[in-house]
Amino acid sequence: MNFQVETLDTHEVRLTITVDDDVVNKARREVARELSKQVRIPGFRPGHAPMAAVIRAVGGQSVFDAEVADRVAREVYPKALDEAGIDPYGPGQIEEVKQSPYQLVARVPLEPTVDLKDYRSIRLPAPSVVVTDEEIEERLQSIREENAIVQLVERPAEMGDLVEVNVVGKLHGSDEVALRLQPRRGLVLNADNEVLPGLSALIVGMSAGEHKDATLTLPDDFDEESLRGKTIDVAIDVQRVSSRTLPDINDELAQAASTFSTLAELREDLRRQLTENKQRQADQEFAIQALDAFTALAEVRYPPAFIEDRLDDLLADFKDDVREIEGMPFEEWLKVQGKTEQQVREELRPIAEQRSRRGLVMRALSRAEGLNVSEEEVAAEVEQTAQRYGSRQAEVRKALAQEETRSAIKNNILSSKVLRRMMQIAKGELAAEPAGQPAAAPADA
Repeated sequence: MNFQVETLDTHEVRLTITVDDDVVNKARREVARELSKQVRIPGFRPGHAPMAAVIRAVGGQSVFDAEVADRVAREVYPKALDEAGIDPYGPGQIEEVKQSPYQLVARVPLEPTVDLKDYRSIRLPAPSVVVTDEEIEERLQSIREENAIVQLVERPAEMGDLVEVNVVGKLHGSDEVALRLQPRRGLVLNADNEVLPGLSALIVGMSAGEHKDATLTLPDDFDEESLRGKTIDVAIDVQRVSSRTLPDINDELAQAASTFSTLAELREDLRRQLTENKQRQADQEFAIQALDAFTALAEVRYPPAFIEDRLDDLLADFKDDVREIEGMPFEEWLKVQGKTEQQVREELRPIAEQRSRRGLVMRALSRAEGLNVSEEEVAAEVEQTAQRYGSRQAEVRKALAQEETRSAIKNNILSSKVLRRMMQIAKGELAAEPAGQPAAAPADA
């Protein structure tokens, strides 16, 4: 046996294996013997029919040759991969079988490769957060609203009142219900902050038990894209009207709304909370920026089969989401959307490609930086998760002890470590430190 390897632009190789005659002849004899046992051939005992009779009985030369090629491939293909030093991503595909000399031509997908380049040189401006006095005052105003004194009144509704109201909106000139509003905790009449622009003005002047029919034209920037600019016929039924008296922003409000004794202490705590929240969000955004910078710098190569496998997984998750969120079978959802499964698959392709590149880069970086996750870290995460479930802790621990679940936890911890390391590098915090030793990679970051 000898072979030739041709590198393809698709991160695959074309492997041409020239097979020795004795291997081919042996395969032909064995295939003929086995087929003759499976197919009844008049005039011959099972397993003793000549090859020509067997070929006629199984449907011709092409069928027989396909069986021979399969048997030959099982014997020589793994050996050829090993001798050629090829690291396949998945099964190869026989593209052609040549008879003289006998050759198998296979297309072999290669394992994805990542060259991180000079990733330690990546620098990004670190995020900084600022909490303004205006933001503090806005939060205090929200606390003031939350602590309003509410009293049932027997008068027409006014701006600032809390009303319990049912609102049904239909597209103008149609019986199709476009929206339905049934606030469980009531609706505060506020023209500057309302879920349905113009609704507060319509309710002002209405009393409990009163009904009103009106029309509203929704703005072009309405949250629901399908309703932007549409005219809605609304039916309004007011059930209760309550006045709201807002407390002053002072020490008494601080004592009523928190554990603090003074307004100054409450302000300081609000600043701390807002700063932490902003920093957390900024760090999350910075982590994605860093990941994208590492991915853009790296040279990532993978065969088409790799993306198709990722698409299989993504499409399966999408189908599950449709069943859970839309409450209908995926096939029915396709009919409603007027799409085919292949169209949905192609729509998901850019997502699969982005996730694949990011994941491969994260895996390569975990190896380059020597990042690992210990069993102690996994156990600590399991315990921390279980403690959130109170009386169900034992049940949760048992569920999290499953090998697949622990693997997912380990992968999540490692992914977090990789992102933190990327952020450190991007901020220049590790400029003087050497990269770590190779480590086990995430299963699929």
